[in-house]
Amino acid sequence: MNIDTFQTFLERIDPTLTKEEKKDKMVQIADISLFTQCYSTQLTFMGCIEYDINIMEHNGIKTGILFCDLKKLKRDSFNPWLYTPFSSEFFRSQTNIDDFWFVFVEETINTPFKKFIDFMEDNHLTDYYSKIFLLSYFESNLHQLK
Repeated sequence: MNIDTFQTFLERIDPTLTKEEKKDKMVQIADISLFTQCYSTQLTFMGCIEYDINIMEHNGIKTGILFCDLKKLKRDSFNPWLYTPFSSEFFRSQTNIDDFWFVFVEETINTPFKKFIDFMEDNHLTDYYSKIFLLSYFESNLHQLK
């Protein structure tokens, strides 16, 4: 995503959101920007303003991508039932999304993959998401876990 596109999406953030909600949306846009650079610049960012999930298009397939910051996991506040409605048939029909991906966002260096794989299995993420990734933010690396 180029800087102009990034700025365009930042300008679309609802001004009535709280300061914290605006910050979360900015982080969401930054995450998808880095993900696009690492995965494929052919991904087209369609939006994230209405939902917590990012809506992308790639080769004619509309994909929903959900980012999960590891800080949420460390606080033990992750509840998989909050994230599965995005992959439900109802949500798919409302948004015309064909596929769902889940992305762990890690901000430290050299985190072992095992804890992510264990987390995926413990929370049955593979039942809801067709692809699961680990995005190492500061290393600008993307690892496909499923």
